[in-house]
Amino acid sequence: MASTFFGLTISTSGLFTANAGLTTTAHNIANENTKGYSRQEANQEATSAIRVYQSYGMVGSGVTLTSVKQVRDSYYDVKFWNNSAAKGEQSIKNTYNRQIEDYFNEMDVDGFTTEYENLFNSLKELQGSPDDVTLRLEVLNYAQSFADYFNDIGTKLDSLQQECNTEVSNKVDEVNTLCDQIASTTKQIATVELTGVYANDLRDQRALLVDSLSKIVPVTVREEMNANNQLDYSVKVDGFTLVDNFTTHGLKVISRENRVHDTDAVGLYDIYYNYDERSMTGTKFDVQGMDLKGELRGILDVRDGDNGENINYKGIPHYFKRINDFNQAFADLFNNVHHEGYNLYGDKAENIDLYTITPNGKLMVNEALIKDPKLMATSDSPIHDGVGNAGIVESWIKLQDKTVLQNASATEYLQSIVSEIAVSTKKASTMLANYENIETSIKNQRLSVSGVDSDEEAMNLVKYREAYQLAAKMIQTMSELFDKLINQTGV
Repeated sequence: MASTFFGLTISTSGLFTANAGLTTTAHNIANENTKGYSRQEANQEATSAIRVYQSYGMVGSGVTLTSVKQVRDSYYDVKFWNNSAAKGEQSIKNTYNRQIEDYFNEMDVDGFTTEYENLFNSLKELQGSPDDVTLRLEVLNYAQSFADYFNDIGTKLDSLQQECNTEVSNKVDEVNTLCDQIASTTKQIATVELTGVYANDLRDQRALLVDSLSKIVPVTVREEMNANNQLDYSVKVDGFTLVDNFTTHGLKVISRENRVHDTDAVGLYDIYYNYDERSMTGTKFDVQGMDLKGELRGILDVRDGDNGENINYKGIPHYFKRINDFNQAFADLFNNVHHEGYNLYGDKAENIDLYTITPNGKLMVNEALIKDPKLMATSDSPIHDGVGNAGIVESWIKLQDKTVLQNASATEYLQSIVSEIAVSTKKASTMLANYENIETSIKNQRLSVSGVDSDEEAMNLVKYREAYQLAAKMIQTMSELFDKLINQTGV
């Protein structure tokens, strides 16, 4: 039969288990507002019964705490990571598209219309006195002022592209840092769990790191038992393994030797996987070619997108091209008219341009005309006695509402660019809102499983407190019985 003191052993097991439940509950309550914390649960079961070789069979031996484990559903983690990558891409595109939209809206509202009208108003004044050098210089200045608005947009787009390029480097550094932290945390988890316990808080930290990584690139996480009965943990992006247990495989940015687009800033980065500095070789981490989502994809699409060649997205090169096409078409219109005219020296200006395009795409008034306005042709017939007509000026004035490019006038063409970027911005904004709503839903589903519920924990406190008190009461009762048995029996 069981020992006389066996009841004390059973009661003690109940006391210890209830105490562990209280401790776990206290830990949950303390971390109710901790970001990324998963509720922990104290799991218990009855210990093995003992055969006593009596008619009543076996006797229970108490309770044991089998584990303290986090309550987490990986299904919601996968959903969150997938949505996080899509949301990250649209968030980046929304931010940069709004900046591009501001550039064009500013020009449309405050700059383009005013300067365009000023240019043609000055031509109308010159029409009455085509030989007036002061009025000629005024026209040339307004022509340059008009061009400066397009040049300013080009400068801003160039700066924005360089900003995107810097952010590409920053995001790659962030990916590498997060992967290093995930690998380091995985090593700590493996060390702790060698003892047979669960590293719950470390697992929460690692999951939080993966949450951050999933915004930048879409991740696939695998944790499975290997042949040696040990857990293998990996984080992959498409076919690229970024974390393999305790080892990381980093990304690196390398400046391009050749520009893809003529308007590209010098030294734009390409991303490589496992890049060897000695051999200067590695596998290109082609985010766009793999059709990945995430913040990195959003930045690269805005930086490189040309809506045709390799990337089907209207990024900075696309708007550069539209501005440069306009500059060239507008310059050709004015220059073709100017080539047919005669200047105050009586020479035909067939080899003198009014507008020139610099190698970096800037629209500029011919500097020779600025220095000597008499070189500017205004007459459509040879000069007689230093006096000419205003035929060329009249032809220029007629260009105000003339088709410049793509069957549109200058104003209509600019408005089409503004509408185009507005559509892209609206699309990114709408999709971002959708993904934010999905994220909220997934977070609520996550919390329903892993979140700490204060009411539930309060019930656990009562449950474990009463269990503790009953176990203590049982020990007290057993102590009284032993006192009677040992100290008072047979006296």
